Formats: sequence, C-alpha cells, structure tokens
Amino acid sequence: MNLVRRTSPWFPSLLEEFFTRDFGIEHPTRTIDVPSVNIIEKSEGFALDLVAPGKKREDFQVEVDNHVLTISTENQSTQESTDGDYSRREFSYDAFQRSFRLPKTVDTTKIKASYDNGLLHISIPKRKEAIPEPKKYVEIK
Repeated sequence: MNLVRRTSPWFPSLLEEFFTRDFGIEHPTRTIDVPSVNIIEKSEGFALDLVAPGKKREDFQVEVDNHVLTISTENQSTQESTDGDYSRREFSYDAFQRSFRLPKTVDTTKIKASYDNGLLHISIPKRKEAIPEPKKYVEIK
C-alpha cells in the first residue's frame, strides 16, 4: 500500500518530554495516512489514480467546486463486547481528504470515477477547444 505519511505528536514537545522523562510513559505519535496519487496528462485529458485498498465504492465522495476536485472518505466503527464483569468498547475512525486544483481547460461536467481492487480511477477530460488538433499536412500545388 502506497501512502504518504504525516506524523504529528499528540502533545506539544514540552508536555511529551515531561511525561516521558518524569514518569517513563511513552506516548505514541499520531500518524495520518494520505493515499498516494498518480496523475497522468494525456492530449484528451487527465487520468488520476488514487490508491485506497480496503475501501468500498460507497465510502468515497468525489466533488468538484470552483475547479477544485476533492476526494474524501470517512469511516467510523464501534465494537463492544461484554464477558462477565469485563466489558470492552473499541472505536475506530479513519478519514482522509485530498484536493486538486483543476486547470481551466478541463470540462468539469464530464468527470467520471470508478473504483476497483483498491484503486480509485478518475477520468478528467479536457474541453474540446483545449485538445490539440493533430498535425495537418498541406498539399503543395
């Protein structure tokens, strides 16, 4: 799985240092995983591939507003079990959002997306007037 990792501490470094040094408590850092994206420009448009394994098609929200393409997903789950006097409740939450500014040459009304085997593929066509015409040879008489 290709992810871009961003790490930020749970506490500012002064508090983290205080707890670790004085009490011997190690606090994990929070890691934010942002899926990798490949963007390919072709003459007829752009192809954007976002790697997000383990997701479902309905988990994604893709929207275009003012030539900004935003891809987001959010999942929450709760597991609860009780065994005699022992009870356990676990919460899980994961989310990400990626935004891309689209060039003015893009036809935002014809953007299409599909999801298959952990890969979100977005096809972003260019407007007809932005697509370069093929080379034309002029006959000399």
